[in-house]
Amino acid sequence: MHKIHILTKGFQSPNGIAFLFPFIVYRKELADCGIQTKFFTSIAHPKLCDCDVLFIESRSVSHRWEVEGDQAVLMDLSRLAESVPLVWFDISDSSGWLQPQVLPFVRWYCKGQLLKDKSLYMKKLYGNRLWADYYHQSFGATDSTPARNRVLTDPSRLGQLRLSWNSGLANYSMYGPHIMGLRRFIPINALFWLPKKFVPSNSERTVALSCRMGTKYERETVSYQRKKIQTLLKDRLSTRKLSRRAYYQEMRETRLVISPFGFGEITLKDFEATLCGATLLKPDMSHMETWPNLFVSGKTILTHSWDLSDFMEKLSMAYSCPHQLKTLAECAQQTYREELEKKTSEIGFCNRVVSIVHDTVSTIEPDAT
Repeated sequence: MHKIHILTKGFQSPNGIAFLFPFIVYRKELADCGIQTKFFTSIAHPKLCDCDVLFIESRSVSHRWEVEGDQAVLMDLSRLAESVPLVWFDISDSSGWLQPQVLPFVRWYCKGQLLKDKSLYMKKLYGNRLWADYYHQSFGATDSTPARNRVLTDPSRLGQLRLSWNSGLANYSMYGPHIMGLRRFIPINALFWLPKKFVPSNSERTVALSCRMGTKYERETVSYQRKKIQTLLKDRLSTRKLSRRAYYQEMRETRLVISPFGFGEITLKDFEATLCGATLLKPDMSHMETWPNLFVSGKTILTHSWDLSDFMEKLSMAYSCPHQLKTLAECAQQTYREELEKKTSEIGFCNRVVSIVHDTVSTIEPDAT
């Protein structure tokens, strides 16, 4: 049995909840695979390093980078690395925005979505996101306060980047996020359970299109795509947000749900729409890899180009190709259902954790200084 400790900020954000969720719901399955886990919220806890491998969730120290500076945080990581092998879990939203400064102190840098072309992590991208850089370079979108570039400078470190799991392993049913959020205040693991109900994609759908979204972001490069889509839709449908009940009711009746990028390529709407049996229309995602992967263009979702040149054409499929959309939604639901089910978790989530642990304990010491 391998003892894994997890340093986490806890159940304080959707990303944090989604990171911890599978460790709770698949706890028995992990134990059957020889993995025992325990959560810690303090880097100073005396028992933190009493384990075989220490997983560090990036949000557990995120508040310290700006306040204390890199050196203070890295000194703590160096101290921990002297006692136990470290694995870093970046739970930020996008495939970009690495924290390469931690790489000398950890065995693996795990992330739920990664750029397929890893060499891009060695280039300065405006806004630290590939699509933000695209909208800046191609259309002049500019942030009032540009993000600080974090660029990986040592190509040998690219081999430490590793795909983990995205936010999909959680409960995005109608009341799921509210119930999961209670775990922050009520330490009862029974608040976490897997969504069971998938609305059949072949049900009668009376709404062709849905696009409920916000457009107010502090970064223009993030909001640019959404604002352009909102403009294209202004004479077709409202993008105003609804109550959660009304939002879910609409998606259950919708054939095509438009889901632009936000701070990351993947949004919670993607999983909500899949549960509701709607087909997703998203910007091209061929630049990245993720798991669970519900984002295969032409197989599980529809995609449009980043410049939106084919956006209106793809919208028309909600009217002209309902049977094709039904097939895509069914495939997305089948993929999602298989990855969530406990009986298949051993070859999904559990296998990923076991592989990370095995590869960590079998590697040589990092060159932490």
